[in-house]
Amino acid sequence: MKNAAFSLSLATLLALVSPSVAHPLPDVAVRANFEQNGDWMLQVEIDPRSFEPDPNVAPYLTNADLEVTAQDRRDKFKATAADYLKRVVEVVLDPAAELKPEFAWEFTGMENAPLKAPEDPVMLTGTWRGKIPEGTTGYSIKALPEGTLSVLYHNTALGKKVERYQILFPGENSYVLDLKTFKPRTEAPPPITADSVDNSAAASGDLMCPMCETGAGGSYTLPVVASVAGLVIIVTLLRKKRVP
Repeated sequence: MKNAAFSLSLATLLALVSPSVAHPLPDVAVRANFEQNGDWMLQVEIDPRSFEPDPNVAPYLTNADLEVTAQDRRDKFKATAADYLKRVVEVVLDPAAELKPEFAWEFTGMENAPLKAPEDPVMLTGTWRGKIPEGTTGYSIKALPEGTLSVLYHNTALGKKVERYQILFPGENSYVLDLKTFKPRTEAPPPITADSVDNSAAASGDLMCPMCETGAGGSYTLPVVASVAGLVIIVTLLRKKRVP
């Protein structure tokens, strides 16, 4: 009976934990690279899982899958990526100027790495090159409300990465990058620390807030914490059973 109960508990805990750790939730990466003489490049990376009804549980499109994917299906992936990008991200220039970049799409690994191993996850990477419109002094992006995933905002200027980057949720705007100094026009918010979380919880009157607050995907962290704690207990029990 003890062994049966133990096995049932283990299976239950693994069922709770596995959705959280199977695959990370995809996001949309937007990388801008500003060069000399007003040249710049926009590059976006989209995980094909983003097109699925539930990206969190959808399997990766792997390099092995891509090898057996027909050309018409590949073309459809690229067209879907182009349409998806228009619905979830907007490029914002200051002063306002119309910009409608047409991206060239390729199948790559994560962060534009080449695909090598059969199990490598496949990303759709779109690249556009152009000139900064005359008179433009600022660049930013907006994660459009229609999106459901986070958007990563990265910038590189004159060969150096801008240290500050952002994770945007639907409806949020990024900081504005000044195109003369290549520095953010606004200061970054203070980092989140254990003390700031405690102070926030105390101010709200909910001492358990850090445990029950929803995360970026809107799911509660408490079940995951409880599941991990349960696994720790199981490992401890297994170790004790090995002791003669």
